[in-house]
Amino acid sequence: MENRIKARIRKHDFVIKMIEEFLIEDIKKLAEIIVDGYRKGNKVILFGNGGSAADAQHITAELVGRFLKERRGIPAISLTTNTSNLTSISNDYGFEEVYARQIEAIMNKGDIVIGITTSGESPNIIKGLEKARELGGYTVALTGKNGGKVTNFAHLSIIVPFHMTPHIQEAHITIGHILCDLIEEALFPSKRVACFLDRDGTINIDKGYVYKIEDLELIPGVIEALKLLQKKYFLIVVTNQSGIERGYYTKEDVEKFHRYLYYILSKEGVYIDDFYYCPYLEGECRKPNPGMLLEAAKDWNIDLKNSYMIGDKTSDIEAGKNAGCKTIIIGKEDITADYSAKDLMEAVKWILNQDS
Repeated sequence: MENRIKARIRKHDFVIKMIEEFLIEDIKKLAEIIVDGYRKGNKVILFGNGGSAADAQHITAELVGRFLKERRGIPAISLTTNTSNLTSISNDYGFEEVYARQIEAIMNKGDIVIGITTSGESPNIIKGLEKARELGGYTVALTGKNGGKVTNFAHLSIIVPFHMTPHIQEAHITIGHILCDLIEEALFPSKRVACFLDRDGTINIDKGYVYKIEDLELIPGVIEALKLLQKKYFLIVVTNQSGIERGYYTKEDVEKFHRYLYYILSKEGVYIDDFYYCPYLEGECRKPNPGMLLEAAKDWNIDLKNSYMIGDKTSDIEAGKNAGCKTIIIGKEDITADYSAKDLMEAVKWILNQDS
């Protein structure tokens, strides 16, 4: 069973990577169209069969309710939930008409209509998009394999180029979550405040080129300090890892170590929001340059001026200052830092005191 579990995870990773490599522009385009539609007073309508019906409901719930932000509801409707509509239309007109009939009743011109089908061949999805297009909707096929016939009735097709239904579905809900995030951020933008944390010597004991999971040893008091910090701040690790370019270990080793660090901290109720590492001996990403902090700020809409950089080296302080952050050095004195703390807990208490 262990081999089969790993094989399925391998397939999942393969498909998710294809989203990054082939579908980013399509996802971006759809997000922009939906945002523009909402600003014009339109709504999103979603539908599918089986697991795709569940995806339609899932995405709808996260638009109407929330994805991550507290904000007003975003108008979206799933056509898969009203059993009276589904059964009466199926009984009177046939299952192929189950979505087209509902679209005819509730769609307004300019609404974004998303049909979800892993095969691209479902007759009721095809007829639904055909009707939506006829009535002036913007039609989207979220499909798989080679796209199928449904793409003939879509203004935009997002095709997961894989052949196994369960993994297409995994990609579809991932795409749905990305869309919800992009839509939410565009309609309700807000800056985050973050604490950027050096890794070795700040979170874990620096033993020199730490990359093996068995070498992970948390500094005493770190868990308690991070628990306090995460109540208000986005936690981001930024770490120089020149051992990669030196040939001591690989990127995969660093990423595995970060997953293990996250796992160990999560068991204690501490959650790192993201990890950035620089694999080079020189370059904009290597501290004291601010590259990693600037990249994170772009990724997560971070307010650098009101964020902090915490580390145990002068290069950490310089990176923070170069990014426009407030800075704290731990374990030593540094007159260039905004504050010098004996350990992470003292640094956290100082930060929280500044905010009170």
